[in-house]
Amino acid sequence: MEGIRRRHRRHLVRVGAGFAAVIAALALVAPPTTHALRSAISGPAPAGSRPVTGPSCPKIPASIGCSLHVGPSAGPGAVGSPQVCPVFCGPPSSSARAAPGTALRDCRSGGGEQEIAGYRARSVRAGPVWFVWAREKGQWAPSQPLGNGQVRANGVPLAVQAGATVVVRAATATRSRFRFLSGFNGSDRYSMHVGRSGLTLAACPASYLGPVTVFWIGYLDRALSCVPFEVSVAGRQSVRVALSADGGTCTA
Repeated sequence: MEGIRRRHRRHLVRVGAGFAAVIAALALVAPPTTHALRSAISGPAPAGSRPVTGPSCPKIPASIGCSLHVGPSAGPGAVGSPQVCPVFCGPPSSSARAAPGTALRDCRSGGGEQEIAGYRARSVRAGPVWFVWAREKGQWAPSQPLGNGQVRANGVPLAVQAGATVVVRAATATRSRFRFLSGFNGSDRYSMHVGRSGLTLAACPASYLGPVTVFWIGYLDRALSCVPFEVSVAGRQSVRVALSADGGTCTA
């Protein structure tokens, strides 16, 4: 778990650095847009222009997670500056419901994060889901046994295509030995009776986090070196994939 936490921290640092680089680039190549954003945040419009007012155009919050829409620039001779309005700020709500026997994680409640750079070549894809880093040995490994029928949880990321709602389940024959966790406890000791057989993952829209939403999830695996999963999306045929503890796929 400490290794997962370190990777998680490094990921957040990379995301912050990438965001700063994007802001710097926008400042260089798009001064009109930058000026419009700054004006909307910091104060009144210049003399002779029409300020943006009303409940539909509140001040833009200082939030990285705020998706913004900049209206069309005024043409020659037009009065007023470009309109700047937030589409939404913070994780948007979702109408997704948990499939039977699963725990729901969505954009608002699931702690979704932005795409991890370079993950695709090291991951196993099943429909709209990527089992992140699953091609590397030990990333999807059995849990450490702790005695008295208890094991230590493992933490891994799953990336889901933007806007998709998917159900990821362990195969029926393995559900007594593989469980997804709804959350972690303070002791990091778990019985195989806890947890769920699957997860319902409702990804954020692309306008909020980009092409995928990354969910960090926990699981319990009692000595399974090859775990079969089923990935299903409403109205589509299910996709089956088995992950090996040695990396890549396997025959369950």
